[in-house]
Amino acid sequence: MADARKAAGERRYGEAEKLLERYLRLNPEGEERWEAWQRLVQITQDVRGDEKAAMELLEAMYLEFGMDGDKAREVLVRLGGLLETARRWDRAADVWRKLMEVPELPGDENARAHRRLARIHASRREFGIAEDVLQQCLQLKATEARRAECLYDLADVQMSMEHFARGADLARQILAMPGADKELKALAGFLLGDALEQQGKTGEALAVFESVRETYPNEMVVDTRIRQLRKGR
Repeated sequence: MADARKAAGERRYGEAEKLLERYLRLNPEGEERWEAWQRLVQITQDVRGDEKAAMELLEAMYLEFGMDGDKAREVLVRLGGLLETARRWDRAADVWRKLMEVPELPGDENARAHRRLARIHASRREFGIAEDVLQQCLQLKATEARRAECLYDLADVQMSMEHFARGADLARQILAMPGADKELKALAGFLLGDALEQQGKTGEALAVFESVRETYPNEMVVDTRIRQLRKGR
């Protein structure tokens, strides 16, 4: 391991990789296996750019450290992200489910895992399943900021299902939450304006869009909606 660290520090990555693989092969009970795995993944992904091989290494790490809560969390978060980037949705969904089952997983991390799983289902138009996952998210002992994010995703799912009144109600709940992030409230305001417009409530929608114009991330998008609504009045 000392030689591997030195080689990596001197950017002799090919040599470092071989030394790390050798350490793991010859030391099945070694105390530095976690560090060896981490360094090997870093070289494989960040230096060689081989994300497929990095995923395989992370899966092997999970088999070894899956019973260690903190280490399992770290491995699963990284693996899930790579699987999503590779658009391997089934495997990514399995990873987020495994993360949700890690004992003593902090509420905020659990909420993030629920959101990512729900997004996969929503992208497949499996809105009922996504809705169930997000309802579970709202029952977690997470901060209000994280719960507001789950609520926003749920509102977005309602809009996709054309349940505009329900989407508007959820958006209003977010706007009333003191702990919700300022930008998320702007997004919720835009969603509320959209829901009201879909219900034919032009005047209310216009007022809402005007109220979020300065806080919404893309002011031009809001201006376009305002112009369209004013034309239609």
